[in-house]
Amino acid sequence: MIVTKNVQRQTRYTLSPEARCEALARAGGVEFGEVGEGKVMQSMLFDDNVRKTAHYLVFHDESEPIPNKGWLLIGLLFVKEEHLCNIEGTLNYHRRQENYDGEIHFCKLPKSFDGEFGAKARVARRWMRDYQGGMCQGALFTCLAVNRASPKFERERFKEDFHAYNRFTAMAIKAGVSYLLQPLGYDVIELTVVSDGKDRKSRPMQGIVDNFEDYLHYRVELDNMMAQLTTERHYPTVKMQQIRVISSEQNNLLQLTDLLLGSLQVAMFGISNRPVKRELARMVSSWYQDLQRPPTKQQYKMHRKFNVWGFPDDQGKPFHHFSMAVYPNGAEQLLLF
Repeated sequence: MIVTKNVQRQTRYTLSPEARCEALARAGGVEFGEVGEGKVMQSMLFDDNVRKTAHYLVFHDESEPIPNKGWLLIGLLFVKEEHLCNIEGTLNYHRRQENYDGEIHFCKLPKSFDGEFGAKARVARRWMRDYQGGMCQGALFTCLAVNRASPKFERERFKEDFHAYNRFTAMAIKAGVSYLLQPLGYDVIELTVVSDGKDRKSRPMQGIVDNFEDYLHYRVELDNMMAQLTTERHYPTVKMQQIRVISSEQNNLLQLTDLLLGSLQVAMFGISNRPVKRELARMVSSWYQDLQRPPTKQQYKMHRKFNVWGFPDDQGKPFHHFSMAVYPNGAEQLLLF
């Protein structure tokens, strides 16, 4: 059932996001509990062909297969504001099906899907299957894999580790806008970055303060301005909203970002032998394999919905091809990076 445009205008600017979700549901939206596994609710407010502006929430997470060494992975999940309620409802539906309301954290997933203690893993699998089955159309994921062990990685540019984290997060946002959002034809895109409230290594008494929020706001808009000046094609204006640093414990979308990033990390590096984690990694590996086909021949339809890229290659430039350590059929190979 479609919500009328009058309802959209009445609720968008006067209600909180939570109240807006409830208002839309009362106005005739699909009940979240009616959505089955592998299905994503049809958006009640899609109107991309008419609008020239959009507001996206960008859920942000970082991961290091080996802390402070080698690879740094930065994951971003771009969710259009109008899609947020439907996706939240779908994720909560799967929680109810398994009677589990705890945090879904990839590194803390159990070894097995079975039994009472496997509920967390079963919710994670449901989320991943639903993402594969269509949720990816409204929740666009990109991952930047930074090879800090590369001879072309300019470590001397970053006095502190968090300086590198912040710069490459800005780079990942710029690439996400260019690859995932720019083809949609928007004139103006507002971005609200939502990041996990982790310790960002600030030590004010020692003169070390992580400037994540201030830096990211400034750098993303600067990168956007430079992109507009140096590209001949239509390129949207990006306006950064206030960055939200919150706890992932109470946020499903941050947990989904962590789940996608963790599963990709195992697929790329094979760093876990736990059956649950390897099954989720095989799913991501199958997506990556499918993305190597022409878009019209892809099974999962994830072209410009799920993206993995790296930096730097042996020429100091971005690259887009990886050898997965975990294959969709469960086979393994030695990492060749």
